[in-house]
Amino acid sequence: MKTMKYLCSYVLLVLFFISGIRQMVLAQIPDYDDLASRISALEKTKEDKTDTKKKFSVKVGGRVYLDTVNLSSPHTEWGNNVTSPNNVLGIREARLGVSGEGFEIFDYKAEFGLEYGSASSNVSPRLKDVYMGVKNLPVLDYVRVGHYKVESGLNYVNSSRNITAMERITPVTFFSPGRRFGGGSTYYFAQDQIRFFAGIFAAQKMDDIKYSNDDDNRNVIVNTRFTMVPYLAGEGTKYLHFGGHYLYYGNPKGKGNSFSYPNQAKVGGFARTSGNWYEIAPSNVRDYHQGGLEMLWSNGQFSVQSEFFAGSFGKGRDMYGGYIEVRYFLTGDARTYDKKTGTLGNIKMKKNLAAKVESSRSRHCDNNGYVIKSFGALETFFQWGFTDTDRVYFNDAKSGGGRTTDIVTGLNWYWNPNTRMMFEYVHSDGTRQNAFRGSEDIFGTSFRFFF
Repeated sequence: MKTMKYLCSYVLLVLFFISGIRQMVLAQIPDYDDLASRISALEKTKEDKTDTKKKFSVKVGGRVYLDTVNLSSPHTEWGNNVTSPNNVLGIREARLGVSGEGFEIFDYKAEFGLEYGSASSNVSPRLKDVYMGVKNLPVLDYVRVGHYKVESGLNYVNSSRNITAMERITPVTFFSPGRRFGGGSTYYFAQDQIRFFAGIFAAQKMDDIKYSNDDDNRNVIVNTRFTMVPYLAGEGTKYLHFGGHYLYYGNPKGKGNSFSYPNQAKVGGFARTSGNWYEIAPSNVRDYHQGGLEMLWSNGQFSVQSEFFAGSFGKGRDMYGGYIEVRYFLTGDARTYDKKTGTLGNIKMKKNLAAKVESSRSRHCDNNGYVIKSFGALETFFQWGFTDTDRVYFNDAKSGGGRTTDIVTGLNWYWNPNTRMMFEYVHSDGTRQNAFRGSEDIFGTSFRFFF
């Protein structure tokens, strides 16, 4: 009897042990629905990767910039050739496009935007990046053909999603031809830390979506740019960048080249003074040469960027420009470096802007019961820039050329890497030879997001 009692106890203990082991094993095994969903996701990923070898992938992207700009009336010390600007509230730019890659070596992009040409114009469609590229080619490495930016420096080649201020500072826009139709080759060395671009473009602008048979499209722009990043660390947030570009504009017919110089107040062509600080249009110009140097350094949350430009129409008709920019993240975040383009990449944030609803009010909540878990990233910046075209006159008369200086400072509040608010102040001084000397102040805010 006693033996039977011990035997029953032993059997019950073994059954209890086996039951415990079973529960532990089952707890580690996902249920059928979860397992099926995982298998389906893996099969889809494998299918997508295989498809890019047989067809193009399609990725939809876009951006929207909502700006408000308050422009003071220009203060003119002498002369009266600057008209009073208008304040602005509206959409600076809305852009939508598709991009992708396929057949192992091809990539493409087709992007169009809606923007204002001037304060009084209607919204019009604009042709942005529309191109196809081929990679891993012998000698040429990567070749791109289509409508895209002439590489005239660090700031301009960079996407507007990643520039610091609401506008590119004046010398950058003044010395940048913009987008043109053409083709170029980009060669990468030393694990992509050295980059060389060479291309040839049509001189005529083709931003408007229309066909033109103007004889000017026979003129060409020859362009090269060399960049190197000898130091790159901190997961792409610490770097030292050097570079330079050369640009040749050929005009065999000897027509005049007009370089219109708007002040820093313009906001994508939507907010600008109805007159310019000055305009230069030298006559009897057969060609134009331009060069530039660029530097960028970052230790993470603090960075410095600078460029210098020089252009010449020949016969002593030279002009110069440059800027320096300083950035500092109050929240310890950093901007990354993009080796593919030789420019700044997107921001690397520690925490995105985040909030949650509390079930009960407390001193940490606002009136709606929300708790701010993270405020995102805060970046302060300062820019100083200048242009000097005193040696270049309007139709070679001793008027038209001049000088400007711009001071820009502000604060960027990043909600996440794709969304930010911008607060900015600009002070611009300008002189036009034998015409006027004046200044104006601009206060701007912007809400921007892209996807």
